[in-house]
Amino acid sequence: MLSLALLSACGSSAPSPPATNTTGTTATSHTMSPGDHVVSITVGGRARSFIVHVPPNPTIANRPLILVYHGAEDSDQSTAKGTDFEQVADQYGEVVAFLQGYDDTWNEGAGHTPAEQAHVNDVAFTAAVIARIEALVSFDHTRIVASGFSNGALMVEDLACRLAPELSLIVPVEGELPASVSATCAPERPISVYEIHATADGVIPYGGGPFHGVGGGTTVLSAPLSVARWAALDHCSPTPTTSSPSSGIGISAYARCDGNVTVTLRTIDGGSHEWGASIGLLVTEALNR
Repeated sequence: MLSLALLSACGSSAPSPPATNTTGTTATSHTMSPGDHVVSITVGGRARSFIVHVPPNPTIANRPLILVYHGAEDSDQSTAKGTDFEQVADQYGEVVAFLQGYDDTWNEGAGHTPAEQAHVNDVAFTAAVIARIEALVSFDHTRIVASGFSNGALMVEDLACRLAPELSLIVPVEGELPASVSATCAPERPISVYEIHATADGVIPYGGGPFHGVGGGTTVLSAPLSVARWAALDHCSPTPTTSSPSSGIGISAYARCDGNVTVTLRTIDGGSHEWGASIGLLVTEALNR
């Protein structure tokens, strides 16, 4: 059952009201109950929302916060239901937040989505979400992950460029670094990257180039060049090591990066434009590398 938390945040120094769940009890700082909670905040004068999933097990000392960005024309609720993020979070004690895009899209700094047309600041939204969750449930601020699919993948690529001090890892799925974002990307600190792309993706091509997305799409680097660009930004060794942990899966990993971060490309031979059945587990494995 979803708890309804009506909150306000950002743009004001006044404290936000506490979250109220459907039983009428109040969640004070760091006491949000296990389960799913819908949280509303105001960012830049615009009402936004997200779902926080709190695992049922006792709090672990260094539990991470995983931020999840749906694809264009999708939603936070369907992503929560259609992926394994919550099941994996319950197993490993993670806090997960499913963010809701404006008109089901993100302003990822490159395309012409409804969010971009409305001049929505999704970087500020992300910062506000992190700050609001901090008042509701405890997590390790050195272990904040952003993972997104398609338009959401392009969003987390942009976040790594512009909000690196808040994040430890990004996991873009089926959405490489846009060429225009790459040209100006200057993260304030090294950040780990674990990209997941299928070679037969018919929506955003593995080989890069222009694609037709919601509002017109953009041009992205190829999957290998996208990861190579992150390796250069993180000052990693110039040549990756390659391996194949299972049939149809290729791994290219860059080592000796600044800040002990890692940069990795997971290539799925064939495959399609989808989150994949075990994305939550892959994000957790990447976080714990």
